Amino acid sequence: MTSVTSERDLPAARRATGGRPADGRQRVIDAALAQFAEYGVEGTSLQMIADAMGVTKAAVYYHFKTKDEIVLTVVKPALDQLRVILDESEAQRGQSARSRAFLTAFVRLVIGHRELLTLLYDDVTVVRLLRTHWPEFEDFERRVPLLLVGPDAAAGPHVAAAVALTGIVAAAGNPQFSGLSDAELEEHLLDAGLRLIGTRRRR
Repeated sequence: MTSVTSERDLPAARRATGGRPADGRQRVIDAALAQFAEYGVEGTSLQMIADAMGVTKAAVYYHFKTKDEIVLTVVKPALDQLRVILDESEAQRGQSARSRAFLTAFVRLVIGHRELLTLLYDDVTVVRLLRTHWPEFEDFERRVPLLLVGPDAAAGPHVAAAVALTGIVAAAGNPQFSGLSDAELEEHLLDAGLRLIGTRRRR
């Protein structure tokens, strides 16, 4: 597989993105996310992304050298927001306040980025890439359970926390609930998540 475009390919790549590299890069990201959501990362090729954009593979290579680079770029916005959520939740006083703050913000993140969060929680290729190329990922995996159930929790609460997070992601993307508004879905997901981890919702 060729990893870079040749000099003669660069003008064509520029034409394919309207002469605006930044816009073309975002088009690749958007097309890749749609393909990843439908076929999974492992089942998506660079040619499929190019075909979805209506361009040559050289135009994709102009912005990204590998599929792994595209994957990491696609999930970065969600990870950046998750970092902020973790920091802000950890600043709350008391375990109940910390878990409620994190879960509330997590639900809103999921609703705003359904496809991205599904990739993060369901696609083993994404998890593998993050563990290999993103040093903070293991720290995230450590910090999230601490926020939800605390440092001294037994196995049961940790299992409940894992079920809450994966269940929220799965339910948010379930077509069965497409008739709900974002506000309604947020309320139901938050109530379910808080019940699972044993924290009451503030009224």
